[in-house]
Amino acid sequence: MNAGKFILVSGSSGSGKSLYAENLLNPDSHKIYIATAKIYDDEMRERVARHKLMRADKNFITIEKSQNLAEIANLCQDSSVLIESLTTWTANEIFCGKIINDSDSVINKIFRDFMHIKSICNKIILVSDNIFCGGITYDDLTEHYIKTLAELLKIFAREADDVIEIFSGLSLHYKN
Repeated sequence: MNAGKFILVSGSSGSGKSLYAENLLNPDSHKIYIATAKIYDDEMRERVARHKLMRADKNFITIEKSQNLAEIANLCQDSSVLIESLTTWTANEIFCGKIINDSDSVINKIFRDFMHIKSICNKIILVSDNIFCGGITYDDLTEHYIKTLAELLKIFAREADDVIEIFSGLSLHYKN
């Protein structure tokens, strides 16, 4: 099995992390953009359309898959994959029609799906939001989600070849 290079990119909303992550991919590679967002309403539909337009001339093949990412079939060894985002993917797995309160099963499923993709592709970039700075106390369900995401980020940070935090378009490398 191929063990592709793995880069974790995180940052707050509007930090420039997605654009930064997109620019990490070789322009000549077979680029796959895995969009994990679910379209629930017109506002989200417009946001997705805007994001697609922003990537239009970057030669991405966009795959919209909100869960079960290991089921994606058209990946190959020369693929470079960008997953946008762990934040949304985690929410989708926890709130998938029924609420999954078992963090370990969600963490294991996401990690397994991710490692399957990583084993196939030559480069994988995982984007995540930094949602841990609010200082707000949330309801139990939201706290469960935040703690699950935090645990996943710790696991992925250990696994990554490079961990990059984006702040106002500037990058801070923790590993490389």
